[in-house]
Amino acid sequence: MSERYKQQILQHVTHRAYQPQQLDQLADDLGIDSDADRAALEQSLQELIESRQVVIGSAHTISLPPPGREMTGRFKLHERGFGFVIPDTPNAHGDLFIPAGDTGGALTGDMVRATVHRRGGRGPGGRSPFVGRIVEITQRADSHFVGTLHKQGQLYLVVVDGKAMSQPVVVRDSTAKHAHLGDKVVVELTRYPEDDYLPEGVITEVLGKTGEPDVEMTAICRAYDLADKFPGDVLSEARSLVERYNREPESFFVGRVDLRNDYILTIDPPDAQDYDDAISVSQTPQGTELGVHIADVAAFVTPGSKLDEEAYERGNSTYLPRKVIPMLPEVLSNGLCSLQPNVPRLARSVFITYDGKGNVVGSRFARTVITSNHRLTYIEAQALIDGDDDLARKHARYDAPYTDELRDAVQQMHHLSKTIRARRYRQGMISLDLPEVELIYDDDGHVIDAAPEDDSYTHQLIEAFMVEANEAVARVFADLNVPLIRRMHPDPGAHDTNELRMFARVAGYNIPANPTRKQLQDLLEQTRGKPAAKAVHFAVLRTLTKAEYAPDLIGHFALASEHYTHFTSPIRRYPDLSVHRAFDALMEELGEVDRIPKSPAKRKRLAAALRSDPRCLDDEALRKLGSHCSSTERNSEAAERELRTLLVLHLLEEHVGDEFDGTITGVTNFGVFCQIDKYLIEGMIRTDALPGAPAERWQLNQYTGSLTAQRSGKSITIGDTFKVRINKVDLVRREMDLLIVDARLGTKSPISRQRKTGQNPKRKSHKHKNTRKPRRKRR
Repeated sequence: MSERYKQQILQHVTHRAYQPQQLDQLADDLGIDSDADRAALEQSLQELIESRQVVIGSAHTISLPPPGREMTGRFKLHERGFGFVIPDTPNAHGDLFIPAGDTGGALTGDMVRATVHRRGGRGPGGRSPFVGRIVEITQRADSHFVGTLHKQGQLYLVVVDGKAMSQPVVVRDSTAKHAHLGDKVVVELTRYPEDDYLPEGVITEVLGKTGEPDVEMTAICRAYDLADKFPGDVLSEARSLVERYNREPESFFVGRVDLRNDYILTIDPPDAQDYDDAISVSQTPQGTELGVHIADVAAFVTPGSKLDEEAYERGNSTYLPRKVIPMLPEVLSNGLCSLQPNVPRLARSVFITYDGKGNVVGSRFARTVITSNHRLTYIEAQALIDGDDDLARKHARYDAPYTDELRDAVQQMHHLSKTIRARRYRQGMISLDLPEVELIYDDDGHVIDAAPEDDSYTHQLIEAFMVEANEAVARVFADLNVPLIRRMHPDPGAHDTNELRMFARVAGYNIPANPTRKQLQDLLEQTRGKPAAKAVHFAVLRTLTKAEYAPDLIGHFALASEHYTHFTSPIRRYPDLSVHRAFDALMEELGEVDRIPKSPAKRKRLAAALRSDPRCLDDEALRKLGSHCSSTERNSEAAERELRTLLVLHLLEEHVGDEFDGTITGVTNFGVFCQIDKYLIEGMIRTDALPGAPAERWQLNQYTGSLTAQRSGKSITIGDTFKVRINKVDLVRREMDLLIVDARLGTKSPISRQRKTGQNPKRKSHKHKNTRKPRRKRR
């Protein structure tokens, strides 16, 4: 409980809208109402004070410590030359502004040391009175950049992709790698930018012609340091495992429960190769038993091996458009570990028994050997549930008859998943309706169209079962008080719900500063399918924090789960592999018993044995693992997002001047972000390009969150829809400029129609998070 409240306090006081407050007000904002929770909050606060993460002011107010004379942190460079130091330790004044000329040649991502100086007053907009000057670059983020080779006069220049470096890199010997103008190249810096001097570098790799999909894909891999090939010793180790298994498979089955005669199946996307989960359902005297069978990667990838070291470095598989960069070599991820149909495979199985209302009445665990009887795709499984064999066969990727046993199995799974989801919904699970599209490519990999993504219920069916298995494993280790890597999703802070509260009020709903899950559910359900839905669901999305890996017992807010981990995808996520090793230690301690003992004395002995087992990592090791894997996950998501954006922009570059339907997704003081509905890609409509400009002056209204025309009183806010025209596409910077076609302004969202200038204080809206659902099961 202490860690949970420490996280909530820090999340609250580091928010940009926070003003120092006393303990009673802090407790109110965090929704603390019981004596026990109040005591836990005070204990957490005292621990934060002792560690100097927060301080108590003269009026007994709680705040972050002020910046010292120096600050260390990660630097972020703006294209106009200035930048910000994001401090290692949060302070009361946030990020440190570094004026142009004082950046010391630092680039985005560099770790720096800066001196801190007071500039007097807080400045306009309440900005920090402190500025900095970088005096040391303690660690360069990278010396390799990807860009396109150009010639300007007698100079050969590499124009770097994206916004990591606004200046071109001078290359003195462009012919060394046989590069041609217009080629995409990797350049290594030999001299960093300084004062008026451009950076210099040498070309280390020529990737091919800029604009070709495969070239751009490779470029993204290089830019994000995604290794698309495995070292030779890692491949050799993987191949030797496959050869050994093929020679003597039965030796791997010793000590395992044999489930090869049980009816088990997989449901995956049509293009999947790494089948890491399979499911079964059976009826028992105690109720319906769900079996979740997960590929036993830990049986092959052992701690300290070359495979393990490489998997840790990668952290996860990366799912780029049209390409998977696996965490493990394909002979394992798509072969030996993949739960392919009609072949025996090693698994870790979780069995959960439910009553008629979907409540868990028991769980057990086993190391097993299974054989999947059928491989279904999502649409195929849904068609079988709906009784449409013709549609099922159209979407099948596995040639096998549809037996009565298969039909009965999918119907039982369908019924159980509905029951489980109903229970989770009663517990407060948050479900958002947000647009999703699937890109369509030609044979060369160019995007040529987009279509709504498959929304078959079977996606939710599999997700529900995987969430149950993840929760069951996390619950066991929490009950035993044994540390485990967890998937942590904190509750939204009071500041993060300000915008949502305003949206709710103008839609006719009142929610408190700390809405419960039930209150959020009611809001979502009341607006679902209505014109206000998109704006409200976007607003709820923005209140939710990013899930990360850590050993803290914080739970998963969106899933309404008190104990949650990642156990179900060890082929593609290293944290799951870590959990499997802890699971292995648990199974060895249990021996022939497949359930956790109820005796307090036996549970105490079991917990002590697990805590001393090297496969159950301690808190320090788990924090290091969590930080690393959270970082690799963010890196993979950023690479996926950038390549997807780039491929769509290549298509839209051919449609400059064309008109599309769009929806406002973010409002700032310099313009609005508008998402083209067909492709779910954002462009900017700048204030000087809005209707009536420049004569009409548009300003951000801090009270309503809308951009308002000062003369006419017209306004633009999140959720408004327009017909927009593509004005400009910048492939290098991955940006697009749009124009509103109809000067009368488009269809106002119900939020916008009901809002009046000056009503309902709120914080400024910001560009929304990417709303396309990541590849399945990233929960």
